[in-house]
Amino acid sequence: MHVDIDGKDMPLAEGGGGMDVAANVVREDPGNANGKRPVLVTMTQEQLKGIYESAAMIGAKEALKAYGQERKKELSSRADRRLRNTKLLLRNYHMLKEHAESSVFGRAQMGESALDILESMMSIYDNEVIIDSIKRSATRTAIIVSHIETMFGLYRAYCDKAPNREVETRRFEVVWDMYMADDALSVEEVAEKQHISKNNVYADLRVATERLTALIFGVDGLYVQ
Repeated sequence: MHVDIDGKDMPLAEGGGGMDVAANVVREDPGNANGKRPVLVTMTQEQLKGIYESAAMIGAKEALKAYGQERKKELSSRADRRLRNTKLLLRNYHMLKEHAESSVFGRAQMGESALDILESMMSIYDNEVIIDSIKRSATRTAIIVSHIETMFGLYRAYCDKAPNREVETRRFEVVWDMYMADDALSVEEVAEKQHISKNNVYADLRVATERLTALIFGVDGLYVQ
């Protein structure tokens, strides 16, 4: 087989691994006004196979890296939505509880679980639509209210056994007084009751809400980095 290099017909070498394959590269040519000219080099099939395999490996690693980053972003976004939905449920707890108590339903109607309802919230981004989707069924409302109250009971039990019991109990009381108590307190009132600053109230509320998110939405309620 022959190839053309700078207008000259040249033979293409053959090696033990089969016919070599020609590839153009560029090198410096001091005698050329442009400084570069194309020249022909040859590679065996084994060399080309090695290049292809290396390129495939690099491509696979990059693909896995991109997938990992995308998965991490997806999990983080999902955790953010669950935390947001926990806050939404807490803010609307009393309204949902009143709605459930004023409606008539039976146990036989409970075809959905609390986690089914909570999962359905994940695809809705409008807060009013989320609350309306719960309220449209007395059964759904009762299930969610009962679930929230049960998880608060578990949170209280956790606080009682925590190594830093005093701190965890205070955090529980902060979130309870602000959202669950019959007479909810403001940030200022909670700060005065607990003898802490308003900044500490917000910090306690953040941690308590994260704890409740993990309880309310299950083991993957929060994204652990």
